[in-house]
Amino acid sequence: MTTPGRRQLHRTVPRVAAVVTLGLLALALSGPASAASCGKRVIDDWYADGRVDGTYELHCYDDAIEALPRDVRDYSSAKEDIERAMQAAMRGDEPPPSTTDPDGDAGSGGPSDPGDTTPSPGEGDTPGETGQSPEAAPPVDTASSDSIPLPLLVLGGLALLLVAAGSLGYVVRRVQARRVPPASL
Repeated sequence: MTTPGRRQLHRTVPRVAAVVTLGLLALALSGPASAASCGKRVIDDWYADGRVDGTYELHCYDDAIEALPRDVRDYSSAKEDIERAMQAAMRGDEPPPSTTDPDGDAGSGGPSDPGDTTPSPGEGDTPGETGQSPEAAPPVDTASSDSIPLPLLVLGGLALLLVAAGSLGYVVRRVQARRVPPASL
């Protein structure tokens, strides 16, 4: 025999598990926020070529420095480059070159760069020009600071699969427990 409190517990546990599972599923399926903060834009600008090329509002530079991942802050010149760009913006000057850039303009990748052999947009897009077939999906942009690593996606999928399997096992046990007739005394 079960007590009323225990019966209530048996009713709430599956509900709580379902709510938690739905919440985790919603978090996993929700992508990054559509409107990136200005600090995120500064970090993305720095990730592109190791320098901050744009001019942003002053608080954006502070937000970017606070949002820098610890390893990037400790093992790169990102913090210093962003601080230098903020000082230049305060003075109204052009953004300074990266501290890791020996000649000041390497890596600019502009069209005037003679060493740049990458095709400009529109070049090599048709299969006949390059001899390759078109891709089924566009390439993943791993240069962005907000790209999700593939192992994280695999682990997230595995976690969702395990939660679903555990929930299914719980439901199966509950159904089987209802089918067993109570023992007569």
